[in-house]
Amino acid sequence: MSGALVYSWMRGNVVWVDRVAAALLAAGCTGLGILVGADGAYFLLSLLLTVPLALRRTAPVWCAGFVFAAAFVQWSTVRDGIGALPADLAVPVVVHAVTAYASPWWGRSALAVGLIGAGLGGISWPQLPVPTAAHVLVAGFLGSTVLAAWAIGGLHRVRHEQVVALAERARLLEVEREQRDRLAVLAERARIAREMHDIVAHSLSAVIAQADGGRYAADAGVGALTAIGEHARQALGETRRVLGVLREGPVDVLPQPGFEDVPRLVHRVRASGVDVRLSLRGDDSPVPSGLGLAVYRIVQEGLTNVVKHAGPGARAEVSVRWEAGQVLVDVADDGRGPGTRGGGFGLVGMRERVAAYGGSVTLAARPAGGTALCARIPAASP
Repeated sequence: MSGALVYSWMRGNVVWVDRVAAALLAAGCTGLGILVGADGAYFLLSLLLTVPLALRRTAPVWCAGFVFAAAFVQWSTVRDGIGALPADLAVPVVVHAVTAYASPWWGRSALAVGLIGAGLGGISWPQLPVPTAAHVLVAGFLGSTVLAAWAIGGLHRVRHEQVVALAERARLLEVEREQRDRLAVLAERARIAREMHDIVAHSLSAVIAQADGGRYAADAGVGALTAIGEHARQALGETRRVLGVLREGPVDVLPQPGFEDVPRLVHRVRASGVDVRLSLRGDDSPVPSGLGLAVYRIVQEGLTNVVKHAGPGARAEVSVRWEAGQVLVDVADDGRGPGTRGGGFGLVGMRERVAAYGGSVTLAARPAGGTALCARIPAASP
């Protein structure tokens, strides 16, 4: 556990790690020079080779430039005096650093310079009279050290790029997940908006019709007020149910209306003063709740449009029937025609509901006058 903590700290403090490493290497070379009684050139070159390593990760190209320049000065001026230095270890270190932390072009350039330096070192060292093979062996050893540093630096660079790519992929996946969550929230808000439109628009239209009727017919005032109360109570209950999903914590969710509630819906509209006739034809098989809710909302929207737009004295016909594996829902009236009925949110909501089952919705004028709302819904979801 302590090793992992140390490694994590070192990864987060690379500047200080490099500074401390360069200082320790410089101190070691200096101490060795003191022990052997080296001259001033030894100490100066040792510092010029080791101190730039403090920048090996933050500025690898500049670091390599300083080290290569110091190594060339060492070779060209004092090679016959002090020869190779312990601080020459800085050469393969900067080759690794440039390859790992700079661009690939700089890495290849550092490799080339390092190999050239290895060849020059093989020419000058060892300084004793030895066969040519010894110089070749020294050059090969120095070159292999540089090549190994370059290869390790390349592996480090590849690993780093893979880590960056994985991190970017994780970020993109997180962004994609957030977008999916956001779309799901927007879809849920749109569904709630459709539910609220269906509930409030229908109930308020019926309430307005009852209120208008109560004003002009005093003897029917009690019935109108009764119908207003029924519509208002139902709208309040459904509104609480729909908005309950927006609250945190458990809520009491009432069952959503379905196909079996269509007659009661027609009865309430009829009680508000609109002449509505209902025709239901189907089989005895149970209707799926989603399909039943879609049928109910289509009939509700159609009757709401009749109350709002058809005009006084308009009559309406509601037909729900099963034919050839599909549900046919028709709401027609003999009023003033479609007008601007298709510009609201209700028709859009109906089309979205029906599209979920692979069906279609049309709103058009009837040849004999009035408006016809027609929905065709496959009996089974696609």
